[in-house]
Amino acid sequence: MATVALQFEDDQILVASARMAGKRVEVNHLFAVPIEGDDSQVAESLKTRLSKHGLIRSDTIVVVSRANAEMRELTVPPAPNNELPDMVRFIARSEFASLNENWSLDFVPMGDDPSQQRTVLAAGISPELQTQINSVVEPSGLKIKHIVMRPYASIDLVRNKISDDQVRLIVDPNGDTTDMTIADGTKLLATRTVRIPATYDANRRGDSLLSEVRRTLASSRKILGDKKVSNVVMFGSANENKPLAGNLRNHLDLEMEFINPLSHTNKASGLEEPEWIERYAALIGSLKQHGSESSHVIDFVNPRRPIIVKKDYSKWYLYGGLALAALLLAMIGCWWVLSGQAKENQGLQDRLAALRDKNDGKTGKPKVDQILGEIEKIDQWKQNDINWLEELYQYTQRALTPDDSIVDLFDAELRTKSDKPPRVLVKTRCAGLDKELELIGSLGDRPFDVSTTRGGVSDTDRTYPLESTFDVALVTDNAEKLKQIDIMATEFIKARNEKLLKLNSGENESPAETLESEQTN
Repeated sequence: MATVALQFEDDQILVASARMAGKRVEVNHLFAVPIEGDDSQVAESLKTRLSKHGLIRSDTIVVVSRANAEMRELTVPPAPNNELPDMVRFIARSEFASLNENWSLDFVPMGDDPSQQRTVLAAGISPELQTQINSVVEPSGLKIKHIVMRPYASIDLVRNKISDDQVRLIVDPNGDTTDMTIADGTKLLATRTVRIPATYDANRRGDSLLSEVRRTLASSRKILGDKKVSNVVMFGSANENKPLAGNLRNHLDLEMEFINPLSHTNKASGLEEPEWIERYAALIGSLKQHGSESSHVIDFVNPRRPIIVKKDYSKWYLYGGLALAALLLAMIGCWWVLSGQAKENQGLQDRLAALRDKNDGKTGKPKVDQILGEIEKIDQWKQNDINWLEELYQYTQRALTPDDSIVDLFDAELRTKSDKPPRVLVKTRCAGLDKELELIGSLGDRPFDVSTTRGGVSDTDRTYPLESTFDVALVTDNAEKLKQIDIMATEFIKARNEKLLKLNSGENESPAETLESEQTN
């Protein structure tokens, strides 16, 4: 069955296909599909070319360039290999510019000792790139099995040639861009993509490549340490790149080797070699690696994941079954013991339910909370049932005339939070001691508990020299006595009003004489 490899470029899609027969990989098609129109039109064009070569519904490998992926070198603490995938993804969230859960992420460990701190080379592709690839590949009838990176696929093409301890610089031209990869044997250490327009002539292209080789070697000094690049490997024709080879030899003392990608694989008879064969190096390398027993180093469709180890739990299932049987026997024994108690408990529950219904008022009688609430309201009403306006009226009726006393303060207090009765505090100034005694007597006719605190005698006010404070407690615990006192108070007030009317009408002596005779009486 044929396998197809695709690589998306700015203006075309490179396509390579190969037949897989065991470990043998035979390349049978190499062609390009122009990118014209939107994704649906490109997919239709690709489908037409694939149908022409009988490649519809083939398994597909998509090769992604270094410029379309984000790569970071991450340092991870000592950890078993099985824990690396989760650890790398966790660290990558803070190291990558815009990595999120929708990104595809894979990595390559740079060290093998799990007991030591290690460095990994992580690569990720955005969901937008995946969507773009799927919008063209899936409508064309292909089935994506792998998404790999171009630098690793290029190394896979010459893996047998570079399987030693030498460090090489692999130059992979690809139209207007060129991948430059530092590889220690088959291990990729660093890679970068540079832009060199394909329209340059041989000399100008050679000068540009020489400058980029210098930059690549300079940027990789820290990674290489004591090692040095031994030679440069470039995909393409030696005739077209003679200026570059001469420059490397003269300026950097490096030898350059040119490789035709088809020279490292089998090709079907009659295969027409395209003009720019070096652009297909990564495609052929990915097909070659797919036919081997090894997996791709970076594969965004099948990234490294923790290995789930399946264990044989049959023995534990047996032990669990025996324990469950013993538990069931114990439960049956307990059931026989507790069955009698269950009936008694049910009877108690029924009785408790009946009492709750009674408390909740479900038996036709008021519930307990309602009764307590009504009692509390009555208690509050009884405590607060003081008509202060009436008390003030009673005081003014029983107090002396303004000629005999002046009230400076009248303060009423309910005292609902104590056992003491309601209280009235009165501060007054009287004309003399006899007037004070008369005021105490008049207030005492009503069930008041009156106590007096004399403040002293004023030297400045000769009319009302005696300052006193009356603490009047309202005693309302004897209803019958209250009635009798109210009758007496009514008669007293009536008589006093008659006297005042006489004073106002002038039928009696002067007001001063009248008050004096009244006080004498």
